[in-house]
Amino acid sequence: MAEKATTRTLWARIAEHDEAALGELYDRCAPALLGMVLRILPEHSAALQVVEDVFVRLWREARHHPCQDASVAAWLVVMARHAAVQRRRGEQKLPPLARSQPDPLQKSFAWLPRSEEIARLEERRDLLRKVVNQLPKPQRHALELAVFEGHPEAEIAAKLGEPLGRVRAVLRAGMRFLRHRQRAVLGTWAVNI
Repeated sequence: MAEKATTRTLWARIAEHDEAALGELYDRCAPALLGMVLRILPEHSAALQVVEDVFVRLWREARHHPCQDASVAAWLVVMARHAAVQRRRGEQKLPPLARSQPDPLQKSFAWLPRSEEIARLEERRDLLRKVVNQLPKPQRHALELAVFEGHPEAEIAAKLGEPLGRVRAVLRAGMRFLRHRQRAVLGTWAVNI
């Protein structure tokens, strides 16, 4: 029996316009992406369209954005979340990028976790949930609204009935806490969580 292709191998094959590779990657990743996008866009058909648009974008751009250190799954998540948030805010689709233009999201890719980091996080999923649950409720709620539902800070402030400055402070504090604890979750240093 043939060994299952890695997502990085599939990306390389997609860059060469291998339709079977695109189908295999879609089958692997689309269900999880759809689940994430449905938190931002509750209408199933709109969420499905976003996921499909991300794979179309991958098909068009895989050759121009070789997957180096960032994992394919992380790239897909960033693209799908961005597209869903844009659609939620009223922009129907991501505009096609001219080859001469730099990708506006490319600067975001530097922080994307590498595939081995994602694998370690998957192994420690329960620990990661425990860390998120340690956040004070206002921080956790504000981060969920920002990350999972795609609300900008002003909308979060309105939803929570809090001043914008306080919401920004709560979001920053939550992110600092998660960044600090990420080291422990990834196992780079020992801590009693």
